[in-house]
Amino acid sequence: MARHEFCRHFVAIPGVGPVTALSFMTAIDDPEAFIRSHVRRLEALRRAGHAERLDADRWRVPADLVGRGQAYDLARDRGNIRIGILSTTGLDHQIGHEGATWLDRELAVRERTVLADEGFGREVKTALERRKQSLVDMGYATDHGDGRVIAPKDLIRRLEAVDIDRAGRTLAAERGREWQPAVPGNYVGGQLLGSTQLASGRFAMIDDGMGFSLVPWRPVLEQQMGRHISGIATPGGDVDWSFGRKRGLGL
Repeated sequence: MARHEFCRHFVAIPGVGPVTALSFMTAIDDPEAFIRSHVRRLEALRRAGHAERLDADRWRVPADLVGRGQAYDLARDRGNIRIGILSTTGLDHQIGHEGATWLDRELAVRERTVLADEGFGREVKTALERRKQSLVDMGYATDHGDGRVIAPKDLIRRLEAVDIDRAGRTLAAERGREWQPAVPGNYVGGQLLGSTQLASGRFAMIDDGMGFSLVPWRPVLEQQMGRHISGIATPGGDVDWSFGRKRGLGL
């Protein structure tokens, strides 16, 4: 009975005949649930001023209802939308860049970002495959055939080191300083000049008057801009900063 009622309402739509109504009905498991879901949707749009209910079975909707519905959803869900910057470097540049990129980090994780098969999602998937080949060409990964590309576990660290060393030498030369890469366990100190953005991430620029160093940027450094800072480089490539600590005599 419900299916016959569904067909009766459906053929009332201009341009819809019995054959179309019957075909549509057979493709839906529960016509009543289908109708209820659309009625709820129309009620929500009616409360927002985008539709008018004439009686129990008839509605008046504008020609641009689809666009209005999309705008309604966007305005309603705006508070739940979060946008973050994954990389300041474009996909084309990341593909052949000798340094750690977002593509490398995406390839290295077990649970990758869910990507669409069209539009930008497809572009990213293509870039990931091209990046694999670039890593093989640069000697950072090995192609074992059958689509299997194997890279060392410390791939990201190696690529970051190359990126930092290349940028550090260039920036040091521009300032007439000696390039001093941070070595784990060694002291790092000098004036915090600011930061620079590499494909591998954001790095703090430190000048001690003779040498120049690049170390990973941390939010805590925002308050130290232009000041003399110091710390100890750690094995992970970071720095254990000693802001406000008083150094005593160790016995």
